[in-house]
Amino acid sequence: MLRRLSAALLTAALIGILTPGAHAQEFWGQGAKSWGAGLQLSVPTGNLSDFGGIGFGAFGKFQYGLNEDWMLTGSLGYNFWTSKDQGNGVSSKASAVPLLVGAKYNLSKQVTPGFYAFAEVGFYFASYTAAVNIFGYTASASSSETETVLCPGVGYQFNNFDISAKYVINGNISNFAISAAYQLPLQ
Repeated sequence: MLRRLSAALLTAALIGILTPGAHAQEFWGQGAKSWGAGLQLSVPTGNLSDFGGIGFGAFGKFQYGLNEDWMLTGSLGYNFWTSKDQGNGVSSKASAVPLLVGAKYNLSKQVTPGFYAFAEVGFYFASYTAAVNIFGYTASASSSETETVLCPGVGYQFNNFDISAKYVINGNISNFAISAAYQLPLQ
């Protein structure tokens, strides 16, 4: 599974770099709109690292340019973290539906063209499951919670290809995530 996701992220990166695409002004600027979809790889931290393994996800994102420096964002996705063996026949896993809004700041004037910083806030609608296998019988229990999160990060956009890294801050669902997305400008 990890090899497939890595291959997909590498393929998306090569397509984004080698394919002529939209120019920065089509994404940044007053009234500029774009949407896209992407894949995410995450490493759990905090309490989540006790409950789940490596995480995978997919998301859709909408962006609206306020001016050449600022952009508003909104995204919806699905993430899952692989099952983790807790010992004595017990395993656990987690999943979440993140609903986030945020802002991106264009660092192209201060750093290198294509770089940006961003922050997102929102909710992770999280589900946690634990299962135990006793004498060939499996019993499981699950719970759901709505977690409020803050996600600071940095990214780089080249043509239509966007790659970013962020840290999802919340004690129960904290994780470090790397994302690759393909963005299309809307006219």
